[in-house]
Amino acid sequence: MRLVLLVIGVLSAAAAQGLPWSKDMVDQPSVKPQETAVREPQGSVPVKGKEAMPVPQDVAEVVRSRLLATRTLSNPVAVDEASVARGKEVYDIHCSVCHGASGKGDGPVGKKFVPPPMDLSTDYVQLQGDGQIFYTITHGGVAMPFYRDAIDKIDRWHIINYIKSELKAQ
Repeated sequence: MRLVLLVIGVLSAAAAQGLPWSKDMVDQPSVKPQETAVREPQGSVPVKGKEAMPVPQDVAEVVRSRLLATRTLSNPVAVDEASVARGKEVYDIHCSVCHGASGKGDGPVGKKFVPPPMDLSTDYVQLQGDGQIFYTITHGGVAMPFYRDAIDKIDRWHIINYIKSELKAQ
């Protein structure tokens, strides 16, 4: 009887390893270090509601893409109280952990970064075109992840309105 219970216990423990709650963050379908990302098949289309954006292949292409965004993208969302309020709401969820509530780059996560996150109140950011900031939010930056899939396109414009209206240097 003891042997039967021992065998059942061992088999139960082994079976529990395959259950959903035993998964860890390292067990995910992502590109691993030193692994090449798989490209979408030719002619494929994005999931409904997502943007189809080409991934720049080299540094020169990234610079060209950023400059093109600066020259061609303009903010379709009017700067008004509702837009700034929505921008603050989305900023507080996605951006403040690194950039901080005041945009100074002193968020709880951002304090651990070297170099620290960009201070959004500086002239460097405030004088950028909306298209360039949109490009950075969409594609990411030096250490900043991209938010193309995490933040809706219109909400990215609201964030820009919030940054330029409320996070200016005092």
